[in-house]
Amino acid sequence: MAVLIVGFVLVLAGLNFYQYWKLKNHFATEELGRIKQGEVDKLKSILDSISTKLFIIHDLGANGIFSFSDVVALNRQLMPLLENQDIVAGIVVADNTGREYYLRLEDGKWISRLSWSTENGSHMVFQEWSSPEKCVRKWEENSEYNPLKRPWFYRLGSERQIFWSPVYNFFSTGKLGVTASIACSKPDSPGEYFVFAVDVPLERLQKLLGNWNNRGNVGKLFLINPDSGFYISSDHLGRFGKNPSEHFLDKPASSEESLIFNIFERWNKQGRPVNQFVEVLFHGQKWMASLMSIRAKNGIYWLGIAAPSDALYANLRSTFFDVNFSDVVVALTVDVLLFMIFLALSTRLMGHGKWENLPSDERMRYYIKLGEGAGVEFKSTVRTNLKTGKQGKEIEFAWLKAVVAFLNSNGGTLLLGVNDDGDITGIEPDNFESRDKCQLHLKNLINHHIGAEFSSFINIVPVEVEGKTVVMLECYPSREPVFMRIGKNEEFYIRSGPSSMKLSPSKMIIYVLQKMKMR
Repeated sequence: MAVLIVGFVLVLAGLNFYQYWKLKNHFATEELGRIKQGEVDKLKSILDSISTKLFIIHDLGANGIFSFSDVVALNRQLMPLLENQDIVAGIVVADNTGREYYLRLEDGKWISRLSWSTENGSHMVFQEWSSPEKCVRKWEENSEYNPLKRPWFYRLGSERQIFWSPVYNFFSTGKLGVTASIACSKPDSPGEYFVFAVDVPLERLQKLLGNWNNRGNVGKLFLINPDSGFYISSDHLGRFGKNPSEHFLDKPASSEESLIFNIFERWNKQGRPVNQFVEVLFHGQKWMASLMSIRAKNGIYWLGIAAPSDALYANLRSTFFDVNFSDVVVALTVDVLLFMIFLALSTRLMGHGKWENLPSDERMRYYIKLGEGAGVEFKSTVRTNLKTGKQGKEIEFAWLKAVVAFLNSNGGTLLLGVNDDGDITGIEPDNFESRDKCQLHLKNLINHHIGAEFSSFINIVPVEVEGKTVVMLECYPSREPVFMRIGKNEEFYIRSGPSSMKLSPSKMIIYVLQKMKMR
């Protein structure tokens, strides 16, 4: 043990000195970690919350909740999503017939706008509310406004896919911003569809960036959209084309704009690396910059940090040894703890060194030993009703509901081929031609009724034991709400003890919002 600890300390010390001479790599690791601790995580969380809000509104609309004839009901459903917001300025519900409901919170006042198409544009009814039910002021206007011609009114090829508009001027306030939207077909109205949208003013994004810069951090923090070519810093909004002096939104070209353009150009040429630093020479001074994706799925927004290398080096020199001494102490403590845990596990406390390395049959027996509960459920077959001997959709839906509940909760494991008493019965009554055919059937059901985008959260493992086949579905919790689709309907389940509980739309919204706050 003594030799292990001394060797670990010597190796770690050698690595620290190596990192000191490789200053750029050390800076990349330390500075990136420091950034992520503050405004970056907050900004990413806020942008993720926009997607979550849109999914919630989408699912309400897909279930026929919204009606333009009941403004009070719309207020009740959407006001909670707009309260206590640092970034979202308004919510829109529109359809392809020209009807629209718009809600914003301005200076503590709720303002709604209900509009519909006329021969010359739209007729609008504005109302100010003190609560979802109480209107304190009402007025009407006619306008050439048409929601179908707004940049955010867009329907992508597949449902549950979010569209981000280019930068444009909001109709209601005239301010610059971007809008995220999502569309869905109207229940029981062929050919008609909704588009739901949320407005994000660029000045609010600037304020988030300013919070970081105002704390005296070295360098510049900025947000960039590579596809539309606009960027936002704490005190400037600009757009660049092939030449950094062209097409700026609010000012002539400045030193800052040229710097960010040079960073973008170098980063683009290097293939848009993630969390890696690029170097640019600007006005005779070397700058180091890094960009990371805020919208991980489509790379719409990238957050960048840039700073002069001299300032970074000075900062690192003054803190290097203190920081790494602490790292050594922490690393040594963790090493001892991990070594002790390793020794304990090596005595086969659970049979193997690491849980994930346990053979599948041992994991399966462990789940059976645990018994049904919040994280484990048993089902005798995949598709066959043992009482009638016939295959039925209701059998498949029963275990699919459990999978959805695990994904929406804390994860869990479903065993197919094990009865309620924990006896291994196998899935042989399902009469699959082969194990591969069985796995393909399971994947097709999951893709069709849950969604292929969640397949990475489900580990399907066939297990041969006692001449019988058990299929183990190990489910991991999803950050996004997961629904079970049956025809045109979508149902939301969570795990409640040993059973899967279906939530109503209103309770689902409360559950999702509470889950977001806990992150």
